[in-house]
Amino acid sequence: MMSTLKYICSIILSGFLLSCGNTEGGPGGGSHPLQQEAVATAYTVRLPGSNPEEQAILLTQTVYPATREDNAVGAIILVPQDEKIAFTAMQRITHMPVNAPLLYLTEDNTISEQTLREMKRLKPDGVLQDERTDVYTVNVPPKEVEKVKELLGYRVRSFYEEDPVKLASVLDMWQAAMKADHPDEVIISAVDHPKGIEHGIGAMGWNAHMGKGFAWVYKDSIPQATIDILNRRYGDFGSFMYLTGGSDVISDKVAKQLGRYGLVRRIAGKNVFASNAVNAGYKDYGRNWGWWWDWTPRALGWGIAQAGHNYIIGNPDDMLYMIPAAVLGHMGKHGPILLVKPDSVPKATADYLKMVKPFKTGPQETILNFAWIIGDTSSVNIATQQSIDRLLSPFDAPVDTTSYLPEAPVLQEKKD
Repeated sequence: MMSTLKYICSIILSGFLLSCGNTEGGPGGGSHPLQQEAVATAYTVRLPGSNPEEQAILLTQTVYPATREDNAVGAIILVPQDEKIAFTAMQRITHMPVNAPLLYLTEDNTISEQTLREMKRLKPDGVLQDERTDVYTVNVPPKEVEKVKELLGYRVRSFYEEDPVKLASVLDMWQAAMKADHPDEVIISAVDHPKGIEHGIGAMGWNAHMGKGFAWVYKDSIPQATIDILNRRYGDFGSFMYLTGGSDVISDKVAKQLGRYGLVRRIAGKNVFASNAVNAGYKDYGRNWGWWWDWTPRALGWGIAQAGHNYIIGNPDDMLYMIPAAVLGHMGKHGPILLVKPDSVPKATADYLKMVKPFKTGPQETILNFAWIIGDTSSVNIATQQSIDRLLSPFDAPVDTTSYLPEAPVLQEKKD
């Protein structure tokens, strides 16, 4: 009788507690409200930021639970919403030993309340090789830098250089001071071409993943700051330079002039979609420098030509969204960046995904592919996400990259 009474009381108490409100999850990334907006298919998950600042926060919440030392950031990069500055910073600061995701200022160059909250949640470990620096700011107004120091108590290293070409040189010297080395592999993009960043976004993702060198050129000339970067390399063959984009982006004249400083290669396709598909499959192996008994190798590029990999997929019109997404290749499910249109999968991207499409084995043994979709449905619509999912799937459902299912219907309220 007594045990029955206890059982009834426990049921009543449980019902009372449930009626008092919803329980919350643990302190990891999944408990944060932005993450609840992710839209998943079998082989994709969308991270749907509605603006660049929100997108960057959503990415840090996904990659860094910050519940203990091994899943915390080393530092944080804070930059204005400037594509060229963010692109340069992500190339040279993100990788180890820094381990830093990128967050944005607001459009009026202030730190918003939501970004401050996220910076506080991330609790940087500090970069041991750089006096335990917690935050790297690039062209952030001094009063906002002071806000970070006063409100969060973080140690800050600030870089001020409005010219992205010269900023690349500044960061090159800073990285060399930390690592006692200038990496001989140097990725090069066109700063004055309207699609220079789009052609180079995939290679930038590799740099965030591996921390090699970076420099800008003009379409038809080489700036002095870039010559300085290349002259710092001392390998037996000089620099190994990788141009992002074809001769319409970086001219053959510039490629020839760069040959004075080492070996030049292109990672290029006929458009931005093709350039980044080429980048996903590109690998350059070979000797770098050394003696006959102790050669240091070079190995640049993902070189992915088979199933079992991860991808970061987004819209080339939304580079401010895609730049911080490179952190998914640094500390998330490592993999290259691919580009799609808002309402279709371009042929170059589709052909690449068909090449690496998994083949069926047993349900529990199939090697699978996966993709993060960056941005909300105004950036990459639902039908395009579904097409990407079918391209990633090991099953043989036909994929038509020119015609798609209609958008999911929008539920409307009934009119009285």
